[in-house]
Amino acid sequence: MQSATANDLAAVPAGSGTTTAAIPWHLAIAACGACCIPLGALWDISWHMSIGRDTFWTPAHIVIYLGGVVPGLTCGWLALRATFFGSQTGRATTVRFWGARAPLGAWISIWGCFGMLTSAPFDDWWHNTYGLDVQILSPPHSLLAVGMFSVVLGVLLLVLSWKNTVPEAQRAGVARLFVFMVGIMTTTNSIIVLEYSFPNSQHALTFYLIVCGHYPALLVMAARAGNLRWGATCAAGVYMLFYSLMIWLLPLFSAQPMLAPIYNPVTHMVPPPFPVWLVVPAVVLDLLIGWDRRRVVPAVCNRRLEDANATDGDWKSPAPWWRDWLLALALGVAFLGLLLPVQWHFSAFMLSPASDNWLFAGHRHWPYTSNLGPWMNDFWRLDRDPVTARGLAFALALACGACRVGLMFGNWMLKVRR
Repeated sequence: MQSATANDLAAVPAGSGTTTAAIPWHLAIAACGACCIPLGALWDISWHMSIGRDTFWTPAHIVIYLGGVVPGLTCGWLALRATFFGSQTGRATTVRFWGARAPLGAWISIWGCFGMLTSAPFDDWWHNTYGLDVQILSPPHSLLAVGMFSVVLGVLLLVLSWKNTVPEAQRAGVARLFVFMVGIMTTTNSIIVLEYSFPNSQHALTFYLIVCGHYPALLVMAARAGNLRWGATCAAGVYMLFYSLMIWLLPLFSAQPMLAPIYNPVTHMVPPPFPVWLVVPAVVLDLLIGWDRRRVVPAVCNRRLEDANATDGDWKSPAPWWRDWLLALALGVAFLGLLLPVQWHFSAFMLSPASDNWLFAGHRHWPYTSNLGPWMNDFWRLDRDPVTARGLAFALALACGACRVGLMFGNWMLKVRR
């Protein structure tokens, strides 16, 4: 994939502008709606772990589907405006689909909204027929997960296209909103693998394989496309803060199990497990990508001075094709090299009595269906899924590959205009 153009790479850093472009109301509404998706999903998981499934119309379910309907309706309004009332200039920044026009992100969010709404009656029928889910990713939940991901991705692309069209000196606020949406996407995606993220699983190889294949691409994408000094760190911080707020707030509400069998009679809403410490490797990812940006941008500017007649469409970055591959290798090594010792020791802390407090909520994430016992303080699957040198090499390959994908998408996102 070609590197970003000189105009993109040599852009004024978002944090250095003196003014900030006003964020359109439709972006603000769509972003707020997208935040309802991880909020409702984590609330719904807590509802199942604390109360059980009593009816489809729980408050958590309503919040989840509001997260699809609000961005979907907002993007539908964008499509109607662009199709029937848009100017010629405005239509040039849209994508045509079946004769209608809308920004690319709007189409993706609309599709995701339909996917989420389709999963609703399917999920209700599934539970009425087969009972409770054994795992998070049942067939209706898989369709719901794809729809949720599409809605958040569409809103992310809407914010991105607006960021890339405003003047460079006014991109600060929109760039922060973009990084915030990457954090919301990271939070949404993490729910899919939540059952593998309990502290008891963090001495097994599967956990590190999932983490290395799941998170680095999003963090690297935030750092490259956000063009902020601490883009990956802020995205990881949004993810960790979102989970932390749920951990701290959910136990404040009383709850009583309503569906047998009840082995653990909880009295309050059960919080999710403590999030993965993504903010630690994210700091180094930002430093490495920032170092690479500082080396490329002066070369870009020098080449443009040498060839004043070159246009942005004809001009290509002087960085060789292999530069991003070497950067991805360094990013992958940094990600796994930092996350492994942090999570290894932190998970041991989470299984100790010292973590049983309001801050970390250790041993408070067990559902009412769990028969409490010594197994709660043990690491799981150590005999069947140990951390080995070969397994870590595979995890490192996944991390490097994910970082390369993040760089490719980040380069592409620098050019998105519609």
